[in-house]
Amino acid sequence: MKYLPLIAALFVNPAMAQDTIAKDKVLVLACLETMEAGTTWPQCVELMFQPCVRHEVGTDAHATCLGGVREEWSGTVKTLQDEVIEAVTSEGSSELLDLMGQWTGYVVQKCQEVAASKPNGAESARLGCEISELAGLSGEFAACLEGRSAAGYCEIKQ
Repeated sequence: MKYLPLIAALFVNPAMAQDTIAKDKVLVLACLETMEAGTTWPQCVELMFQPCVRHEVGTDAHATCLGGVREEWSGTVKTLQDEVIEAVTSEGSSELLDLMGQWTGYVVQKCQEVAASKPNGAESARLGCEISELAGLSGEFAACLEGRSAAGYCEIKQ
């Protein structure tokens, strides 16, 4: 029952580019998108890190698993970013590329600070932070492609 709002969200908003995004990622994005309407951050985190739950947090095996999950999310971001760049105006594309440079620096700094605060399992903490940020960015790109973003760069070509 705890995922009922999430399942409902998938039926309400089927426009998500399911051909572009793996089903497990679509579930995470739907969870994040519906946090104000019934899902919770812990539910989304559980879905986001599901592939690594069998490993003890902070171990080398856990960090290795998270590294794989991070690569998957990086691929999702890259695919969606390419689609957004193709869909938006040249001004929007230019603005997005500028924003991405700033975003990358922000994430590196933020996630290094998270890792520094967790001496036991710092690598897992850094990767978990990066995964969360990549998932959030994927959600923003999906929203842009679906016409639900108010971001300045997201001006779709006519």
